[in-house]
Amino acid sequence: MAGQYLRVANDEQLAAGAILVQSPEVEIPLLLLPIVTAGPVTIRKPRSDFTVGTCTWVIDRPCPDDDIKFYLFTRSNPEDRQYVHIDDTMEKSNLSSSYFNPSLPTKVIIHGYNADMFLAPLINMKGEYLSRGSYNLFYVDWSLLGPGPCYPSAVHNTKHVGTCIAQLVERMLDSGTDDIHLIGFSLGAQVTNYVSVKLRPFHLRRISGLDPAMPLFITAPADDKLDPSDANFVDVIHTNALVQGKIERCGHVDFYMNGGIIQPGCWGGGQNPMACSHHRAPDYFAESIRSLSGFWGWQCNSYIYYLLGFCPQNAFQVMAGEDCNPGTEGMFLITTNSDSPFAIGRWTDTNNVYKKDAVLNKFGLRRDPIISDIDQWGKLEGNFNNVEQFPTPYSQDPNNANDDDWPYFNHIGTNKLTKEYIRKIVEQDKSRYEDTTEHSKPHPNLRISSPEINNDIDQRTELTDLRRRLQLKEASVMEHYSVPVLNTR
Repeated sequence: MAGQYLRVANDEQLAAGAILVQSPEVEIPLLLLPIVTAGPVTIRKPRSDFTVGTCTWVIDRPCPDDDIKFYLFTRSNPEDRQYVHIDDTMEKSNLSSSYFNPSLPTKVIIHGYNADMFLAPLINMKGEYLSRGSYNLFYVDWSLLGPGPCYPSAVHNTKHVGTCIAQLVERMLDSGTDDIHLIGFSLGAQVTNYVSVKLRPFHLRRISGLDPAMPLFITAPADDKLDPSDANFVDVIHTNALVQGKIERCGHVDFYMNGGIIQPGCWGGGQNPMACSHHRAPDYFAESIRSLSGFWGWQCNSYIYYLLGFCPQNAFQVMAGEDCNPGTEGMFLITTNSDSPFAIGRWTDTNNVYKKDAVLNKFGLRRDPIISDIDQWGKLEGNFNNVEQFPTPYSQDPNNANDDDWPYFNHIGTNKLTKEYIRKIVEQDKSRYEDTTEHSKPHPNLRISSPEINNDIDQRTELTDLRRRLQLKEASVMEHYSVPVLNTR
């Protein structure tokens, strides 16, 4: 084979940028273009990978791999992790002699970049699960293949890590169980995709992606990133979208916590708000395992709809986290507390929306239901507070124009509109002034042309009465509009 004729040059030749090609007849040096590296480059055999500085790119390594380890926790060993060796057959593995119980549900927890299995929120899941019930909890430790600052090589190695985890799943299938739930955080969430791809045509029951990593996955094809095809049910929690996590939907159901970008409580204490928000995803999931309140989200058609304000809280809510219903589909928004416990429970104050709409309809402010929700008091409406029926008697010209022709109400100057309104008020109540003949002359700027109106009515009295009536109307409207603001907690 051709590979038999290729050997690596010695250190001096490698440093000079040359390799040797050896054939049965001749040995020919070939000069290579200079290679820019961050450190010494070494070729390790037989594992076929190369290292640049502290970063390792895995190439055609077989599984099992000493750099990818599996540790098991159960109620029989809640504190002392048990190393489980997994190989290509059940006989070569020690799964059957471990604490693994195929009759129990199994969770496989996968950390992300620049971390290990002891990441605090991930290891907290162990206590939560074992306090809730009996489980097989497998922790995958691939920290040697994903150290900082080697993010590009870590992304490259996710495929190999997924292949070795798939071998673990195959041995569990051999033991007679398929109740397997993969939980991946950050880059570990993208690893679950490669587990699924390697296991085809078998389909995993469930994958939970906790803020799946975004860098280098934005334009990745379906087989290189987490997506709904990777399991029968894929649920995703977004907490740091557009920074470390993805903003696009990745599962059958996607939960955007507090908008999905920055989490409350992550700005104080001198901490990195982005790292804090990113790590809230496993924090939320760990709490959901035994939370009595639960993380409840309301549906939204898309993130664009959310940005435009078209996704108010509503009665259709579903639970996120461990107890998420496998049949759930769509995008949902969730609000949380800024500190643990983060869950605030089911949002139940839905009657205010309908009560508010009923009040608006009572006053003739009939609007589109979506607009009613995003613009609670109708401030975007031209007739907010019935302003067309009850205009202000004062000028609305921001530039104090003398002619007061600023077209504020239906392109009519407010001065003209105010005069017309005063005329109507006086007409309606002219009987009150029929016996009033001793008042002074009207204000010269007020010209009421109706012959039925007594122009001798004192302008000061008219304006005082008008203001009083407007104040009463305003108080009446405010009384009916005094509905509590939607409780977002």
